Amino acid sequence: MSEVYEARLRANSYIWQPYIALVSGDFGLTTNRSRDTGGDGGAASNNLTGTSINGTGSLNVFPQSRFPFTATLSLSDSRSQGSFADSNTQYRRLGLLQNYRPANGSWSASGGYDRSEIAGDFGSDVVDRVLGNYSSSFDKHAISANATFSRSRTSDASTSDFFTSASHSYQYDEELSFSTTGSYVGQNFDTSINGHSATGNAKSMQIFSLANWTPMDSKFRGTASLRYFQTEAATSGGTSDNRIFSGTAGLNYQASRNLNLFGSVGANATNQGGTSLFESAGMTYSGDPLRFGEYDYVWSTSLSASNSSSGTVNSRTVSESANHSLMRNWQISDYSSLNASINQAVSLSQATGLGTTASTSLTHSASLSYSANAGDNLNGYLSGSLTDTRTLGDNATTFQMLNVQLTGQWRIDAYSGMESNLTWQLSRQQADNSETIIITDEFGRPRALNTSTHNQNASISGNLGYHHARFLGVRALRYRLDFRANTAKDYSRRFGNPDAPREGDRATLDLDQHLNYRIGRLDTELQYRIAEIEGARNQLLFFRVSRDFGEF
Repeated sequence: MSEVYEARLRANSYIWQPYIALVSGDFGLTTNRSRDTGGDGGAASNNLTGTSINGTGSLNVFPQSRFPFTATLSLSDSRSQGSFADSNTQYRRLGLLQNYRPANGSWSASGGYDRSEIAGDFGSDVVDRVLGNYSSSFDKHAISANATFSRSRTSDASTSDFFTSASHSYQYDEELSFSTTGSYVGQNFDTSINGHSATGNAKSMQIFSLANWTPMDSKFRGTASLRYFQTEAATSGGTSDNRIFSGTAGLNYQASRNLNLFGSVGANATNQGGTSLFESAGMTYSGDPLRFGEYDYVWSTSLSASNSSSGTVNSRTVSESANHSLMRNWQISDYSSLNASINQAVSLSQATGLGTTASTSLTHSASLSYSANAGDNLNGYLSGSLTDTRTLGDNATTFQMLNVQLTGQWRIDAYSGMESNLTWQLSRQQADNSETIIITDEFGRPRALNTSTHNQNASISGNLGYHHARFLGVRALRYRLDFRANTAKDYSRRFGNPDAPREGDRATLDLDQHLNYRIGRLDTELQYRIAEIEGARNQLLFFRVSRDFGEF
């Protein structure tokens, strides 16, 4: 059990005039007394463990000008946040941002610096990030550029990332446009995981140009592109250097409202001296929607063929597919409706040449959704879908997925309401293939991968909330429930995202309840939180009493 004593001071003001500089601060002094409820009650089980300063401060210079500058500094303490941290975990964040736009001209620029530091018994986790942006437009041109450099440091890893990109677009006329994008990404890493260390660097560069031709009074549409891609990597496992130059051109012809014809050609060249050519052509036909009583029926089919040649090796692929859907809508009331659909698709593929294969895929799916829109009181959507895909022939696989989604807001009465954006997904996949392939992980180490799989995964993500401003009929008694879920891994802090939490502190499932009661300037808060962190269940009971003084 921990007892937290906190005093806070809040102030908002300006320097000279409000248009010169705005300043604000929220500073707190926190002390903590810990007690081991399983101890003998002696002096060792009741001691003052520490004092810290926390809060936020901001400075905004020339806030209404063409060149505003903003600086923010925040210090926080896990002991006063209702956190699961057993120790005194401290968070420090510094942000600097400068914007500029000229009095005359259509360009703007900005630059900034971010530093996020988390410190505790685990050591320190520090992320530094420097960023800059530029954008401009003139005549028929538009130019933008941005660059980011970040460095992440923990007790067992150090990573530096650099990213820069620039783009240019040119609208020649209403029918023809050009765009070019270039990017450069570099990374250096030094990690030690489970006694294994890895050091290396990787960088890649890409330039991509695209031309679009969309004549107003023609059934033809065309695109053309050029791409250069280069990647280099050096690790303890060796070095690699790959360069690819490619170009493509495609043409579409809308023969009728239902029939569309298309074709494309392209070429690739690598720094190893390899070249390849490919051509493809095909068609799609979409039938007119049909109506059978209360049901709508749509169908479509497609056929395509491709040829690829590289040196003396040629490969050809022919694919065809067909699908149809039956849909029905029920208008339950003036503000709610129910929609259902069933779908079926079949596709066949035959490849000859190097790696001759033949396969047939059959997909069945069904979905049911309920939507409601009653103005400000109700706006919601509940849906469920089930998909089954089976592939026969070479590389036989089966895949099933169940997806349920709840999204919306519901104002129950004048004091309570709910909001949701929650998705639950269950998938199962099986692939019968005894082939073993060798892949390389992010550290350049070889890994054997058996392509024969049989696995089942369940995931949940999103949030569900409920609030009541007069709980149990008591005036000023406020209740809030939040359920948050994200079972996916998040390593973005390791790669330079200062807004991301530490992976070890992130809750995959989190049920958080708050009960607040305020009388005048006296505010009480009771929090009960249950969360799953790294597979372990954690529970927290947090009680806070605070009183405000002064004018604010």
